[in-house]
Amino acid sequence: MERILSAMPADGSRSAVVVRVSISARLEHLRRRWDPAAAAGVPPHITILYPFVPAVGLDPRVRAALADVAAANRPFDVRFDHVGRFPSVVYLVPDPPEPFIRLTEAVHRRFPDFQPYEGAFDDVIPHLTIADSSAAPLDSVAAETAAALPLTFRVSRLDVLVQGADDRWRSRWRLALKDPSART
Repeated sequence: MERILSAMPADGSRSAVVVRVSISARLEHLRRRWDPAAAAGVPPHITILYPFVPAVGLDPRVRAALADVAAANRPFDVRFDHVGRFPSVVYLVPDPPEPFIRLTEAVHRRFPDFQPYEGAFDDVIPHLTIADSSAAPLDSVAAETAAALPLTFRVSRLDVLVQGADDRWRSRWRLALKDPSART
């Protein structure tokens, strides 16, 4: 299956909801070499919803709706201990994947006009892309990626990334996950 990303124009109008993940310098080096998104400023992440509201539409109402989704979900730990593959992609597989699926479903319910990956896939597979290139030596990249695992990370927020007029991606909002049963 070939990955097809948004046909939205690269005019600074794109945005995405993601979970940023800290990765080792070794894995970041691989991303910068083999994932064009890294060169455009996209941090290591697991996509929650892309495409999302065009950047010009990211208003206080949208922020409040996303903050409500974030606040209704507890922080959680994720472990990456194996590598997955799509035809031209090497990625880290999150364990467990279910919290990411729940976040995607929750954000999509609040913003039903935006289908994950524009509805290109029947199932959304949470993943953290390391390489996205038909020219990459994918077997070698996968082996080097696997050698850098395991990796654990505490997921505590959602980020909204926007593409600027210079085609670079930057963080617009950071929205904390919270324990909905905790008293404030």
